[in-house]
Amino acid sequence: MTNSTHSLNPARRELLEMFALDVEMTRGSGFSLWDAEGQEYLDFLSQYGALPFGHNPPEIWNEINIAQRDGVPIMLQPLRSLDAERLAARLAEITPGDLLITTLTNSGAETVEAAIKLARMRTGRSEILSTVNGFHGKTLGALSATGKAIYQDGFGAPVEGFWSIPYGDLEALRAAFVAGNGKIAAFIVEPIQGEGGVVCPSEGYIDGVIALCREFGILSILDEIQTGLGRTGALFACSGGAEVPDMLLLSKALGGGMMPIGACIVRPSAWDDRFGRLHSSTFAGNGLACRAALATLELLTRDNQSMVRSVAENGLYLRARLEALQAAYPSVIREVRGRGYMLGLEFHRLDKQPNSALMAFASINGGITPLISSYLLNIHQVLTAPLFNDTHVIRLQPPLIAGRAEIDRAIAALGQLCDVLASKDYYRLVRHLVAKPLAERARPPQEAVEAIGARSTAAVPGHFAFLIHYTEEEDIFRSDPSLRQFNADELANWCEWVKQFGPGFARRIPAVASKTGATAEGWIMSVPMLPTDMRGNGRKVAAQMIQDAVDMASRDGASRVGLGAFTSIVTRGGDMVTGRGMPITSGNTLTTVSAIKGIETMARMSGIDIRDAHVVVVGASGAIGRLASLMLARRAGRLTLVGNAANPFSPRLLSRVADEVCEMLTSVPGEVSILPGALRQRVSTAVRRFNSNDENCKGLGERVRMVWRGYGQKCPLDWNVALDDALEDADIVLVATSSEVALINPDRLKPGTLVCDVARPRNVANATKGLGEVLVFDGGLIKPPFEINLGPFQTLPGNLCWGCLGETLLLSLAGETNDYSIGSQLPLTDADHIAALAEIHGFEPPPAQWDGRDLSDTEIARFAACVADRQSETAMKIQAAKQKPA
Repeated sequence: MTNSTHSLNPARRELLEMFALDVEMTRGSGFSLWDAEGQEYLDFLSQYGALPFGHNPPEIWNEINIAQRDGVPIMLQPLRSLDAERLAARLAEITPGDLLITTLTNSGAETVEAAIKLARMRTGRSEILSTVNGFHGKTLGALSATGKAIYQDGFGAPVEGFWSIPYGDLEALRAAFVAGNGKIAAFIVEPIQGEGGVVCPSEGYIDGVIALCREFGILSILDEIQTGLGRTGALFACSGGAEVPDMLLLSKALGGGMMPIGACIVRPSAWDDRFGRLHSSTFAGNGLACRAALATLELLTRDNQSMVRSVAENGLYLRARLEALQAAYPSVIREVRGRGYMLGLEFHRLDKQPNSALMAFASINGGITPLISSYLLNIHQVLTAPLFNDTHVIRLQPPLIAGRAEIDRAIAALGQLCDVLASKDYYRLVRHLVAKPLAERARPPQEAVEAIGARSTAAVPGHFAFLIHYTEEEDIFRSDPSLRQFNADELANWCEWVKQFGPGFARRIPAVASKTGATAEGWIMSVPMLPTDMRGNGRKVAAQMIQDAVDMASRDGASRVGLGAFTSIVTRGGDMVTGRGMPITSGNTLTTVSAIKGIETMARMSGIDIRDAHVVVVGASGAIGRLASLMLARRAGRLTLVGNAANPFSPRLLSRVADEVCEMLTSVPGEVSILPGALRQRVSTAVRRFNSNDENCKGLGERVRMVWRGYGQKCPLDWNVALDDALEDADIVLVATSSEVALINPDRLKPGTLVCDVARPRNVANATKGLGEVLVFDGGLIKPPFEINLGPFQTLPGNLCWGCLGETLLLSLAGETNDYSIGSQLPLTDADHIAALAEIHGFEPPPAQWDGRDLSDTEIARFAACVADRQSETAMKIQAAKQKPA
């Protein structure tokens, strides 16, 4: 399903648009293409090798025009086709050994299908053996022989009777033949794995394959659909071999870049007339395609194969130039592979890139070579393409007519690319993608994602995934310093562009161990959106992206997914992504537990007695704020709940939290480890003394407030209070809102106020005066019993993490299989359970810090002095009030 308006394969069209590969080419000749604006491009791909003579070769057009002039019958089935007979005879002449009998087809995949059918008919056996990472086409039989799950998943492939072994391993082949126990009909193999990464086997491998097949009575099928007809610097890749395969498969170049055609050429010993009587194809062997193929063979064999010999010579030159590039940029190019004009350039993986989240993400999720191909096309006008089986290899397959001038041009472009990658100036790599605004693109609808989301890999205990995103624009630059070169428009366009990438794996977290010896490992996954993108109309897009990420983690075998920052808020505390076969945690419980423990520690160090303190919770109706309110109510002297004044539902939500606080304080005895604050006694007393028939006073919280109003005193539990009023005499402030801007200026707070900021982005601005007069620290941080290296996503020291990640790690280590921290109603019992697990496994709050630095002893001492001064001032006021005459 799709929301796209594109009529021709919208998924492919949108992928091309994303990487700016949707250039409108309007003219082609030889190795050149021209776009609608007249810009010329060098074609160094030749339609994956299907254009041996480039675009619009005149010799092929001439044969087609002659057919039109002479009125040659094109479709003659079931009668004889003279052009098809001529082509079959010519193929018999030029192919190795006694490959004499040809079946014509319309494509490479159809050629493979014909070979599979013939092998089964000839041998009476059903099983087809192929190689891992091999590629043989995308029709069902050919797809089943393609040893790569990414092509097969969802298509019912491989069908029964297909299996694969490692490429290039003759011992594995012998073992497979033995294990096949007489059931294997044929072994299909490429002389060079094209889609597999332009992988060349060791010398003698193909001869060894054919000899082993003869030994075991198994047919050998050599797939030269991509390597055949001059591509490797020989007419066939197997031309110099000592052995001849039972079947040789050709396509791609056979049509001269003008007509689709394929051929399965067979030795008489492998032929079966039953196949010949039953197999047919309406368009196979049509006159136009056969004439194009005959003209192609004429061009390739002319002058003692001079064109093919030129490919061999220039192929050595091309490879030498590429190897010189590799020597100049060893940190960029890992390997040069291939023969002739079929070469692959492998780039080093960047998944552990320490200073580029972009390149790490692209490396893991298959985006490196699309970015490279996009850069080469748009900046240097050189057409290449990624290899689909190996996302770090680009293929270099120029038309056979390309000479050294074209090679030099391509090498110059590749040199500029290597300079960009070596200097880590990734801005230059992507700038062209964001030069213009991008139109919004809708995410796939919910129904499609649910269908895709079925688990395909069994959950692995201890394996987790944790979702992150940009929390502010600075995160973009922190994780990719070169992107600071963006101007404002480019940055805005970039934020739209990365959303098209969707979620993906961003950083591998290797196995870690708790103090019990339990282990866990997993992935950091990225949802490439800013908080501003995840609100309003963007919320639906963000929620869909998060659901996609959960499904990806499930398919990868994760046994738990944790939600970081706004991924929790957007999904209503994870509630929208539960029930997908994957335990979820928002991490809000451990975040809250750690924040409360941090407050207790800092209060104790600075001389604040929480039992008599006025505690203000900002964002009290949210998941963290509500749980924090309940936990602090068991300890505090006074409690004020503050919500979002702009939210019309805030008063009702805060009232509910106040009711919960009162119910908890009056019905649940305090924990042994917690010394109850004055609030517990004050609320309990008020509830007992309440006596009113006021129908508007239904909640426990309102009852408490009415009693204290009757005393003419401030209520020890209050809500619906303006933020500034609440902060006026606060001793302790906990801030946990989803606001993207700072709500509290510490310079405006009274000296001696302790502030814990749990929000991300932070809700408290940096103080500009009075060192230590107001003490602000980051809440919700966790110190696990191991180091964590998040690479470009690292915003904390290696021995610390945010509580949401900490809870994900903790639950994975503990082997918990239930959802935790879901929604806004987080149970106190879960908080106590999480706190106990944290102690068992060695997770604890770290020393207080703010904005990435530890608070100094000087700051803490200065703050303690301010607290003492404030307490002294308060005591004096109380004493003065007592002495004042009635």
